[in-house]
Parts: sequence; C-alpha cells; structure tokens
Amino acid sequence: MQSHCRLILLTCLYLICLMGLSGCGNEQSKSEQTESPPAVAMSPPTISNNVASFNGPRSNYTITNNGLETNVVDNVGSDGITKLSSNISLLNFTDVSINLTIKNKADSLSATELNALVELYIAYFNRVPDAEGLSYWIDRLKAGMTFDQIGESFYSAAILYSTQTGYSASMSNADFVRIIYRNVLGRPSPDQDGVDYWSQLLDSGKASRGTLVRTMLNSAHTFMGDPTYGWVARLLDNKNIVGKDFSVTRGLSYINPSDSISKGMSIAATVTADDISVAQGLIDALIGIININLNQLSAAQASRFLHQSTFGPTVGDITNLTNMGLNNWFANQFIASQSLHRNYMDRTAATLPKGLSELNQNHFFESFWQQAINGEDQLRQRVTFALSQIFVISFQDSSVVNYPRGVADYYDMLATHSFANFRQLLEAVSLHPMMGIYLTSLRNQKEAGTRVPDENYAREVMQLFTIGLYKLNIDGSYILENGKPVETYNSNDIAGLAKVFTGWSWAGPDKTNTRFFGGTPDPNRDWLPMQSYPNYHSTSVKNFLGTTIPAQAPANPEASLKIALDTLFNHPNVGPFIGKQLIQRLVTSNPSPQYVARVAAVFNNNGQGVRGDMKALIRAILVDAEARNDPMLSDAGVGKLREPVIRLANWLRAFSSRSTSGFYRITNLDDPLSGLAQTPMRSPSVFNFYRPGYVPPNSSIATAQLVSPEMQITAETSVVGYLNFMRDIIVNGTGTARDVKADYSAFTSLATTPDQLVDKVNLLLMSNQMSSNLRNQIISAINSIAIPNSPQTAIDTAKLNRVYLCVYLSLASPEYLVQK
Repeated sequence: MQSHCRLILLTCLYLICLMGLSGCGNEQSKSEQTESPPAVAMSPPTISNNVASFNGPRSNYTITNNGLETNVVDNVGSDGITKLSSNISLLNFTDVSINLTIKNKADSLSATELNALVELYIAYFNRVPDAEGLSYWIDRLKAGMTFDQIGESFYSAAILYSTQTGYSASMSNADFVRIIYRNVLGRPSPDQDGVDYWSQLLDSGKASRGTLVRTMLNSAHTFMGDPTYGWVARLLDNKNIVGKDFSVTRGLSYINPSDSISKGMSIAATVTADDISVAQGLIDALIGIININLNQLSAAQASRFLHQSTFGPTVGDITNLTNMGLNNWFANQFIASQSLHRNYMDRTAATLPKGLSELNQNHFFESFWQQAINGEDQLRQRVTFALSQIFVISFQDSSVVNYPRGVADYYDMLATHSFANFRQLLEAVSLHPMMGIYLTSLRNQKEAGTRVPDENYAREVMQLFTIGLYKLNIDGSYILENGKPVETYNSNDIAGLAKVFTGWSWAGPDKTNTRFFGGTPDPNRDWLPMQSYPNYHSTSVKNFLGTTIPAQAPANPEASLKIALDTLFNHPNVGPFIGKQLIQRLVTSNPSPQYVARVAAVFNNNGQGVRGDMKALIRAILVDAEARNDPMLSDAGVGKLREPVIRLANWLRAFSSRSTSGFYRITNLDDPLSGLAQTPMRSPSVFNFYRPGYVPPNSSIATAQLVSPEMQITAETSVVGYLNFMRDIIVNGTGTARDVKADYSAFTSLATTPDQLVDKVNLLLMSNQMSSNLRNQIISAINSIAIPNSPQTAIDTAKLNRVYLCVYLSLASPEYLVQK
C-alpha cells in the first residue's frame, strides 16, 4: 500500500497543480468583488411593429400561448404581465430572443431540407443554429438559393469570426478539411490519407469548399450501422436533434452574434454519439427549466444533490432520497429537530472539575463533528456552516476564544435562524455577545468629548453581512454611473450607523454601570443576547443609507436598532448579495446572473409576499435549473472547489465513521502540512477563510474571468498536506488518539471485483461523475495489489489495502476536488 501511495501522491500533486492552484493573497481592507456587466436602464416592455422587448433574461419569464394571444409573465423584475396579440412574431430578452413563427416556417420544408440546413451550421461552426439565422436561410432556400451557394455564404461568415471558428481566408485546403473532420465527423485528429483525399478534390478544382462540405456530410451518414464508425453518423444525428430543439422547437437566438457562435458551439460540444442530455440541460437552464423530475431522482442525481445540501451522502441517504423525492426530503429536513451545541458544552462542563471555566474550543469541535457526521438535520448542518462563513466570528480572536460555550451558542443561533427569516437572523447576529466581542460592539459607548462610537460592527454589518460595497442589480451585477460602480455607503453612513450600536452590553438582571463594563457577570451572559443600556446609547441624530433617526430623549436603543436593521433588511442589495454567496457556498462559485436573479427574487418575495424567507431561499438555490440539471463536466465555470472541511466531512459520512470514545475528538486542523489548513469557526479574519470574489493570480481561472474562492487557502503546502493527511487517516483514523475511524466493512466484500468497488465509491464521493480514464486507472492500481490464497489474515489485509487505495485515489483526484 505504501509504495503505491508514494507514486500516487506525486501523481496527484502534479495533477492538482495543473489546476492552477495559488497561495493566499494579502488581506485587504475591503472584500474583493468581480467585475460585472454594465447596468441596464429599466423601462417598461416595449412593443414595436411585430417585436416585443423585455428588460430581463429569458429565464426570468414564463411564456404561455392559448392560440389567440401570448402571455409573458416577469417572475423576477418589474415587467409584470404582458399580453401580446397574435401578430407579434419576436420576443427580445436581454440575453436571447424567441422567434414565434420559426416552427411554422420550418414545417414548410421537407425533413431532408431542414436537416441539411441545420447540418451546415454543424459543419461550418460546430454549433447549434439560431432561430433568426435559420429563418433567414429558409427564406433564401425557398427563394431559389442552392445548398451549395448557402454553404459558400456560411464559409464567408465563418471567416469573419475566425477566432471562434478557426477558419481564415488564407488557410490551406488541408487545414480546411481538418476543421470539417472535427465538426462533421467528430475527429479532431483525422488520418492523413483522409485529409489528402479530400484536399485533392479541392486542389484539383473538382470541388469548392462549399460543395465539399455537403459531400462530407453525405459521407458521414453512410456510416450509420457500421460497427467501427457508426458513432460518426449517430453523433451528427444527435447534433442535428439538439440544433433543431434549440432553434425550431424553442425558437432561440442569442442577442449577441458572437454569443451565437461561442455559446452555440459550447452546447454542441456537449453532444456525444450516445447522449444529448447535457446539451438539453444547458438549453433548459438558459430558459430556467429544470430537466429532471425532482421527485424521481436517479442515484447519481440524489448523490449530487446531497453533496450540495449536506455534509455528504451515505448509502442510506441516497436510497431514501431516491425513494421520497426532493419535495418530501425538504419537508422532512425543515422540521428535523435541532441538537444544541450549547447543551453539549453544558453536559461536558458538568463532568469537568472546574465546570464551565474548564471548557475550551476542542469541546465545541467535538460537538461540531458529532453532529456533522451523525446529525439527521443535514440540510440545517450544511447551511449553518455556510452562514458561519458569512457572519464570521472566530476562535482565533484572543477574546472570543475565552468563551467556547458562547461560540457554541452563536453557531446554534445561526442554525436556529437558518430556517427562519433573514431579518430575525440579522438581529440575532447583531445582539449576540460573541459578535459583540468579535466586532467590538459590546460596551460600545455614545460620543462624548473626543470619543466617538466604535464603527467596527457598523462597517461590517453593511460590507459583509447585508449590502456589500456597491449597489447591485437583482442579478448581482453592478449598477453603474459614468461607467463605474456606485458605492452603497460612505464614511458618514458608517458614523451614523455606529451610533445605533452604542449602549449594548452583557445581559443580566439589571442595567448598572458595573454590568455594562463586565462586572458582576451573569453565569449565562456568554450566550444570552446583549441588552440595552440607555445611559450609554447615543441620543443625537443618526443618519445612514438615506434614513434618519431623530434625536432621542430619553435614549431608546431598541427603537434605533429596529429602524437600522429594517433599513438594512429592506435594501435591494440584500437578496443578490446574500443569495449569491449562499449559491457559492453550496452549489457553484460562478453562478450565472440569471441564477442569482432567480434566487434574489425569491428572497424578495417567497411567493406569498414575505421577504427574507430562509426556507424559500435555500430551496430556490438548491432546486434551480443551474443546480439540478446535469452539469457539463468539462466546463471550468461549473461547480466549486471543495473546501478542506467539506472533504473531511464527505469521507467521514460516506464510510460510516464512528468515535471509539464517543466524543469525536477531532481538534484543531489549521496546520496546512499536518492538518487541512481549515478548522470550523477558526477563520483568520472577519473576511472568512476566503473571499467570495477571490481570483488566483496568474492562473487559467483569472484568464477565464472566473472566481474560485476556496483557492485562497490552497497552496503548495496545503496540497501536499491534504494528500498526506488523507493517506494517513483513511487507514488509521483521525482525531486525538485516532478517535474517529471509518468502517469499510460494506466495501471489503467488493475488493475482489474492483470495478464494482470503484463504482460504489464513485457514487458516494463523485456522484458517478468519475471519468472512464480515471476509473480505469484506479481499477488498474487496485488490481496491482494481489490477494493471496491464504492465510485469512493476509487475505483480509489485502482486501482492506485495495479499499484504502480506491478511497485515497478518489479523494486525491482533481475530479473529486471540484464539486460539479
């Protein structure tokens, strides 16, 4: 086992480095945010001639037609319900248009003619046709233009977009043939004899580039049924099916001509000779349609959902979800009972000689891992962990670390309000004494003489907890003025809001000056919400975010707080700001603007007029088309890097890990070489372990204009550390005295059938997304461990080593490390 792992360790390190991992950047005073598209001035839908134009992307709308009129309902923005007469032929949205007449026009052609037109798009661009373009060429064909003439026109258009298509006016005939091989025959590396044959037809003048394409298309169809090359004809047919679905059935065209090529090519690239489901999923996501039955999930779909919504699936979880469907699963999770970490701390303190004073952060970690592994309320567990990285407090703070029970209760508070309303969550965060300590709002005093109120919490509650630095459209893009983002607040807003958070301190039976400053401590002050002390609350005018709280006499801290939190809660930024971060924590680092807008719309209104409904928000994130449709695994913009704590939790749950002591003694994991470079509730700063807008410098991720937040805690040391850490604990267990060990009994029986073993691990850890190449490599590695005929102890050891190796190689693979 050890010799195999040394080799694989080096191999995996190399593979992971290829992903463009980078070390952490320096702390900055403000959160990083990525550039977004320019804002679009909002105006009512416009109807001109036969065209209706709307203000949002297609996925924001529901379109129905009763034969007499078309109804377009804006589910996200302010367009409302638009009733259109039958003479409207085109609907323009900000990303795509819909041609309402293309189907009738396509029906006027024979099936052979329509297929031939669609295949020209495939041959020249390897993309799906757009409805507007297809409509134009149908008209030209019916006006007498030949397919060969249309082909020549396509070639001229392809040259105009040479960057995307690869064509150029000066390219050789051989290079032209190679592109057609790639597009038509699905062969990016054709045989030289074939290239020479077709090139000679062009060189001799027996064919033009326009006519040659038609000849090669006809040749491709002749392979149908061939045992060796039958896949070529099936691939072409499948691209044709997807092309007609996009342009004819759905009537879609991209607004930007460049998008028609680049994004149309991306859809076509997902089509295989045997599968069109990923392409259909991309089209469905563009429209905002989920293409799977939420109540009839396959095992792989259930596993993928559980990786997004829990600390990782178990075999039982997958079975239960496939049996009950998502609707029942959500219903059960939303009513699942919560186990309080504070109760665990109290029970533990009762067994310690010095009681509460002897508690430390390790006792919280015990409770955290016990619930993460065994908790039945897995949705709450996972969402709470995500919230803890937005509303940050940390044991790394020298004062917070002295209150381990308080931190446990703070985490409980996040869990309690994760299924409540965001307004309640915001108030509970603001009044928790651990937040008061961490961001110094506890014992904050009103202005007097040269003293001014502490501004720390006022700044961060805006910047990090509610509205962010810049004004946002509902899709998360910046609102621009003169080409620049508009700041949400300034120093005056901070100063005005800071006055609100004066006069709050420790809870207790009275409001004396002594108690305000920490004297005569109540035994439960570490978790009871802070109480107001009017004597220390500012009574002057408080101006912030366009809101004014008049001067008070007497001081009224509760009234000030209510106005302030209501103002923040109702700010239009909150939905896209919080919604996008939760999407990033659960589903994908780079959600589309449409995804963000749909989620933000649910935050703004849960369908019953309620703003900030956390249950509705969480469900919207997890059932959205971008979350549920099967991913395009090769797309770098899909999914997210699994952070270290999630990787450990996945392993612990997948392999039924249990504590030998019953205490789950997994302690500090901060060390990047001996641990994971991440420990729950030990963020190095209020900005979390990583920023939502972090971009690894000088990386392919940066070149692609994507973000990868978790990369901020990824460096050479943590890559090596993770591989070494997992190599050790898979075999020996983890925690103090190897307290937590996996149970592989359900897997050792498959050790003699490596393919079945790999498939079971693949389902649990990778939702059946493992590539055939990786699968074959792992099977080969497993087979290299021989199983002797006797004695039984040696047989059992060999079987376990096979399981260890299978699990390790899976967890070490880049295909696992990126959750898709």
